[in-house]
Amino acid sequence: MLKKIIFEKIYILFTIISISGYSIINMLANEKDSIYSTEDPLLLKLLVGILFMMSLTYILYNQNLISSNKITRLLLFLSTYMAIWRIIGLPITAGLFAYLYQPMRDMLIINMFLFTCIISTKSEELTKFFSTSMMLALFITSFFYYKNWTFANEVDEAHLGTSYYVLFLLPMVLFSAHRWIKLLAIVITAVVVFSSFKRGGSIALVGATIVYLFVKEILLEHKFTKLIWFITIIFLLMLLLIYIDNAMGNIISERIMNITEDGGSGRDEVWATTWKMIKRSDFGHLILGHGYDAVSKNSLLELSAHNDFLEVLYNYGIISLIPYLLIHIHLIKQICKSIKEQDKRAPIMSFTYVIFIVLSMISHVIVYPWAVLIAMTWGLFNNPKFNSIQHVK
Repeated sequence: MLKKIIFEKIYILFTIISISGYSIINMLANEKDSIYSTEDPLLLKLLVGILFMMSLTYILYNQNLISSNKITRLLLFLSTYMAIWRIIGLPITAGLFAYLYQPMRDMLIINMFLFTCIISTKSEELTKFFSTSMMLALFITSFFYYKNWTFANEVDEAHLGTSYYVLFLLPMVLFSAHRWIKLLAIVITAVVVFSSFKRGGSIALVGATIVYLFVKEILLEHKFTKLIWFITIIFLLMLLLIYIDNAMGNIISERIMNITEDGGSGRDEVWATTWKMIKRSDFGHLILGHGYDAVSKNSLLELSAHNDFLEVLYNYGIISLIPYLLIHIHLIKQICKSIKEQDKRAPIMSFTYVIFIVLSMISHVIVYPWAVLIAMTWGLFNNPKFNSIQHVK
């Protein structure tokens, strides 16, 4: 029995290392002017393949622990449908490897969701080990973000959306039983997000932290005497943001103040253009969608919708928008239920959803590679028996 647990922990650790590599290669390959832009893309394909096969093997071996609930079915449908559109979009000469690899990228969402769901179902010990070990992934990803950030500043290209990979790793680390690990993870993530000059990421992180503290201290633990501490922490977070902003030449504050002038970096124009494209769609395309990355391909702006609701509707149609909306509804209901039942996961669930909804509305989550990371966090929430575990403090 001991050997089995040790082997399983090694298996989980190797998967976490692979997740680190997946995040890093996606991050550095997609960032403009990256010093790693010449990295062989086969490395990313290899990591996707490794993660897909390792998670699939783990799922099949523990298939008796899988519960077919709403979010499982919704994610399965959504990831499968997106994978089908990837296949349809491939040229007939793409080759067998492309036909195998491309759908794996989307199916990895449901695979990694089930992977962490099984971990949380099996034992508290494995969940603690997984969440604490995820700090390694967050640290490694943050280090490579810093390397890329240093280069980007040298070429005056410091607008780094890749900070979101670190941001989406954070909720999993918050499951750790060690307070100092959680605090360190929050500090590192804050530095990464604020240094990226991404308004959406900064707002999402600050808002999620406020909600996390409110749910934990006020709604769950009913420590109303800590309200003053809650207010103090929020004040300190704002001071930290101001300090970092001043150290970087007031770039963040200037970008926030300029939202009304630049339309959120032109998002108002992007949203309006995408909505016109949706209204011009015929009935068939409105129901079934236009295909993978169709917004960018068909838009006169040659940009994505910068909004997951619009992106999913245009690319994958109403048939996918409905399950996508139901995922949001299910998560909100899950949070409300967890607060009512005094579930110790409620603060982390609330924290994760704030990040998810904010970035879904002004950027992308479900259609980008980091969707795999948030799906893994949802997997940790998906075990109803976890309610009795008291290690989240």
